[in-house]
Amino acid sequence: MEENNLYNPSFEHDNCGIGAVVNIKGIQTYKTVNDALKIVQQLEHRAGKDATGEIGDGVGILTQIPYQYLKKVVTQFELPEKGCFGVGMFFMPQDEKYRARIQKMFETIIRKEGMRFIGWREVPVNPSVLGQFALDAMPYITQACIEKNLKIHMSVLYLVVRLFIKECSLFINYAHFIKTYRIQITNQPLH
Repeated sequence: MEENNLYNPSFEHDNCGIGAVVNIKGIQTYKTVNDALKIVQQLEHRAGKDATGEIGDGVGILTQIPYQYLKKVVTQFELPEKGCFGVGMFFMPQDEKYRARIQKMFETIIRKEGMRFIGWREVPVNPSVLGQFALDAMPYITQACIEKNLKIHMSVLYLVVRLFIKECSLFINYAHFIKTYRIQITNQPLH
């Protein structure tokens, strides 16, 4: 019996994987994060690896801003009250000179767009688990904290990101870093 539709089983193939773990009531718990990390461990197959088998393309989880945790670990500056700031995640060059220029540029753009830059937080990493190739390409991972401004719509944050990427492309010799910056600024709880 011949089917008369657009479905063709020869087009079936595996996809990369995603997983979602949520607390339907919006309650933040360690169990939710731990369950998400278990999913991450199961997704190792979803990406290609290099010839050594040591490097994949990375995987992570997205959470609400962990305010209590940040309040404990951020010592370089004072955080505003919960819900009154956003966090941007940056993967920057290891070179301190270029990184300082990039950070200054981001701070300037934030201020020009009417927002208050709070500070940079260095994200702790464990490079001992990386192979040599990954170590050679490892970015400096940092977070930018920006005070929430009720007069500024989320679209302005998108504009800031676009301006920032454009400005970076004008002077950075590390063209490959431009493509690997991932900037995520979340100032609203995820419900």
